Amino acid sequence: MRAWDIFYKNIFQNDFVIAKDKIVLAISGGMDSICMLHMFWRLARKIDIDFLVVNFNHGLRKESLKEANVVKNLSVKLGIKYFLEKIDVKEYAKTHSISIETAGRELRYLNLEKIASEYKCNKIATAHNANDNAETVLMWLLRGTGNFVGIPQKRELKKSIVLIRPLLPIKKKMIEKYVKDHNLQFCVDKSNFSDIYTRNKIRLSLMPIFEKINPMFIEHIFDLSCIQNRENAYLNEILISCLNKCVKFKRNRILLDLTMFLQYNKAIQFRILKNILPQHKYNSHINFIMHKILSSDRTIYRLSPDWVFKMTYGKVYFIKNGI
Repeated sequence: MRAWDIFYKNIFQNDFVIAKDKIVLAISGGMDSICMLHMFWRLARKIDIDFLVVNFNHGLRKESLKEANVVKNLSVKLGIKYFLEKIDVKEYAKTHSISIETAGRELRYLNLEKIASEYKCNKIATAHNANDNAETVLMWLLRGTGNFVGIPQKRELKKSIVLIRPLLPIKKKMIEKYVKDHNLQFCVDKSNFSDIYTRNKIRLSLMPIFEKINPMFIEHIFDLSCIQNRENAYLNEILISCLNKCVKFKRNRILLDLTMFLQYNKAIQFRILKNILPQHKYNSHINFIMHKILSSDRTIYRLSPDWVFKMTYGKVYFIKNGI
């Protein structure tokens, strides 16, 4: 199956796009996003939709100007409204004490939502693909999060805006062929080849090994993500009811009723703890807390500099800034 066929099928099978939609496309100038831009241009010739293109200059690389020009030139050629947004990633990272990578992601989504609201768009599209999803699943696996859902294909944002990722089922090799077949110019981000980032190490070192063992590896990871997403949707409905019965959120503390908590299935117990843990939601932390509960260990445990775990008869407390 070709990239366009998967994209077109995915759009309508999952109701990603319907007539009269107004969509913001996040276009970096890389191969994936250029492919998505061209596909949406083709889609707009088949269904009544309107969309605009946004490119971000993070102020980090000299190549940003070249990328902006590539996006602008294609947008103008296809007759699409184009915006260049400058975001100060370094300052945002410093102010919020987060990594440059996290700061860039947060700022992009904040600005995408702002632009969508300003131009009365009801959807935002990003160009994550099946390879990105596989990398994410492997990264979470290595970090011990116990999560195979990967990157969600659709997510509700604020102000009735929906984030969609219509390229998610499509492999990178298919995107490469699409871009080549349509003679589309794109830019290559050299930072993608640096091994200082965990994701890049997975992409450059692990992914080729897994694909060599099984060429269908990326498709299998995507199928696994879809299965867990469906199961999560079902279990989360149950989880909401359970949380309402056994958890109370108060200022600077979270209270868990053990009598009610211990009546639930272990899968629900795990999800309750993962949901209410204020920090460090890794499997190892959840299993440690579960062990303390089951062994009735009442010693106070410091989860982080900000939070402590404390257990009394029939109650568990997560307390912020002190005991």
